[in-house]
Amino acid sequence: MACIFRCMSEDSTRHGTESDSAERTISRRSALALTGGIVVGSALSGTAAAASNQTVVTPDEPLGAESPGSAVNPVDGFADTDWTAGTDLSVVKVTNLDATGEGSFKHAMERDVDGDGRVVVFEVGGVIDLSEANGELDPEASNMFVAGQTAPGPGITLIKGTMEIDGENIVVQHIRSRAGTQTAPGASGEGDAADSITIADEAKNVIVDHCTATWGTDENLSCGDTASDITFSNNLVAHGLAAPTLHPDGDEHSNGSLVGHDTEGMAILGNLYAHNNDRNPRLKGGTRSIVANNVVYNYDTAVRLGDDAESNAGEEYPTQVSLVRNVYRPGDNTPLDDPVVGLNQEDDVLKALVYLEENVTQGSVEMLSESPDERLVVADEPPVLPSGFDAPKGTFGNVLNAASARPGQRVSYDESIVRQTKAKEGEVIDREDEVGGYPSFGPVTRELDVPSDGFGEWLAAHTEAVER
Repeated sequence: MACIFRCMSEDSTRHGTESDSAERTISRRSALALTGGIVVGSALSGTAAAASNQTVVTPDEPLGAESPGSAVNPVDGFADTDWTAGTDLSVVKVTNLDATGEGSFKHAMERDVDGDGRVVVFEVGGVIDLSEANGELDPEASNMFVAGQTAPGPGITLIKGTMEIDGENIVVQHIRSRAGTQTAPGASGEGDAADSITIADEAKNVIVDHCTATWGTDENLSCGDTASDITFSNNLVAHGLAAPTLHPDGDEHSNGSLVGHDTEGMAILGNLYAHNNDRNPRLKGGTRSIVANNVVYNYDTAVRLGDDAESNAGEEYPTQVSLVRNVYRPGDNTPLDDPVVGLNQEDDVLKALVYLEENVTQGSVEMLSESPDERLVVADEPPVLPSGFDAPKGTFGNVLNAASARPGQRVSYDESIVRQTKAKEGEVIDREDEVGGYPSFGPVTRELDVPSDGFGEWLAAHTEAVER
């Protein structure tokens, strides 16, 4: 039976705006907090470390394993940050908003480093226009932690291109990516439409946490084929662009997330999907996924499963998913007679196994059709479940509080999507100019004094400063 739920009251916290000029005074916490000896607040800045390629020894505990303001932690899926524990990592600083060249975000991810990997930190905040790099931000780098939380407010926003994550052992936190109609052709390749953030084929052990992905002309946040141990957690995935002229097929698009063939260990946890017509998410053939504690608002189709599989095609149920404690909230673009879960409408779809537990729908929307396709089989036990994961209760309030880049200081556009989800307002859009267009702010700079000892506490302090 469909369930009715109550919306939480409007959060009274006001957040930063993405369109403010560089001269704007960045609001900071008036009180300082001490965490493990690291001063948080206006004292986050300091004298820059003298070394251009500083190496820090990380603590025995993995970096970024906990999210101080969220019910879902980045390591609650199958991906982990164990590779960061007790090792030597190079700290690489982003010092300008250029799309390429020394001091740029791209250069920080690509340059040679000492040690066993890198942590990318930011001494600058603002907008990075990827059209100046042909729409591409696609380094092949492993053992990399991108700490967008270290940027001065209002943080880092990528526009007019795709951030592609390609490698093994990667964490990306607190980055916004807004591809949009002016995305340069290099982002898509061969005339295809573009994602705002995408995981490359065969990537392994990747976490995208507390990011914002909007205005994709294909999907907003996606994963390629045959990847393994991938987690999307606490992200805002919204306003995929629908205009048919933006897609090579000439069809209306607007998509949330696509998970490619035979990807295993996919965890989609604690995200807000809003104003995306389809793929909320779509899990292709042979995928093994858990989708838990997400809020999906104002969609046309929500969860779609399967098609032909490759490596798992010989198994009885090539596509398997556990759907636990998600909230499906209809809006103006939602047909109330369509079920939340269905098979992808292709003749060659193989069997899919789905487990349903305490998912919430509204109005006449049901999780499954009264007469589901015989190839869609409901499981008695979750076929996909990370070790030790117990999906928290209170999904709606938790997600609206925590999902997005820098949720403690959301930019006004991200905050408007959260507000619309609460109030059941807003709609799918064709182009970004319907909601104010590309942002323009920055550069805002500050020097970072990165400690060689106590780095874990230092990073945790920056994380808490933008998440609470």
